[in-house]
Amino acid sequence: MGSGASRQERGQALARAAARRLFDLAVVMVGVATVVFLLLRAVPGDPVLILGGLDTLDRDVIARARAEMGLDRSLVEQYLIWLGNMVSGDLGRSLRSGVPVTDLILRAMPPTFQLGIMALVIGMVISVPLGVAAARRAGSPADLGITVFAILGISTPPFVIALGLVYLFAVEFRLLPVAGYVAFADDPAGNLRAMAMPALTLGLVTGGVLVRMMRRSVIDELGEDYVRTARAKGVGETAVVYRHAVRNAAIPYVTILGLEAGVMLSGAVITETIFAIPGLGRLMIDNINARDYPVVQGTVLVVALVYVLINAGVDGMYRLLDPRVRAGAAR
Repeated sequence: MGSGASRQERGQALARAAARRLFDLAVVMVGVATVVFLLLRAVPGDPVLILGGLDTLDRDVIARARAEMGLDRSLVEQYLIWLGNMVSGDLGRSLRSGVPVTDLILRAMPPTFQLGIMALVIGMVISVPLGVAAARRAGSPADLGITVFAILGISTPPFVIALGLVYLFAVEFRLLPVAGYVAFADDPAGNLRAMAMPALTLGLVTGGVLVRMMRRSVIDELGEDYVRTARAKGVGETAVVYRHAVRNAAIPYVTILGLEAGVMLSGAVITETIFAIPGLGRLMIDNINARDYPVVQGTVLVVALVYVLINAGVDGMYRLLDPRVRAGAAR
């Protein structure tokens, strides 16, 4: 009886936590929608004139175009109509092409997600071995060299790294294309060659952040009592580091990894523009310049949604990595 009641209480607690998460998600999305709507309207420039170059047209033609785009309504009306459509899943149509915004976003998502996943993998491949090596040799020349590498990755702007990689791999050695994109389904090898430099650009930046986090976390864990106890029992140093210290160091590491995954979406704006990748970042930049309100609003909302979902995923990873979090969530 007691066990069944306990399971029921845990289930209710998890349901309440899920309801709070959904409520928080709704508040964040409405907040992002409001801010983006207002900021776009604050930017100078009439979409009718910018989109069509209608400087020579008479006022009647311009007025009809504004009415067709819904720009003749008050800001409050425009906002309420767009918010209502957003809630129902309708992000509107592009002012330039008339194509549904959802279709444009779905076309742009695969390149951006592929770029993000590849960059995260590169960042993790760089950060785990280097961070652990620096922690095990704290204060040594090797530690200093790894720390300098990490600081350079963090402090160097992505466009500088991108230009350096272009010169090295595309101009000097002619190993990779300067820019462009090929869908993976059309040409897997060509796709990986085209995405290699953009992914390495973001991966080096992310790797610098993750190296520092892994180094600091492992150093902290190696000073804990349980590590000294394991060593006193004769456990090998490699087992102490990787089975105990690195596993516990993974908790703050996962936090930063989740944050970096979200930050990477903003970094993709510059990287996709430099390498001519037709992803969400480039879609956003092109339509900001054209004042295509529905496309920009829809793209920002999708990016914000992905960021929130990533953070929810990080919370889920906590429950897997730390039993204390699972116990707290079940109360």
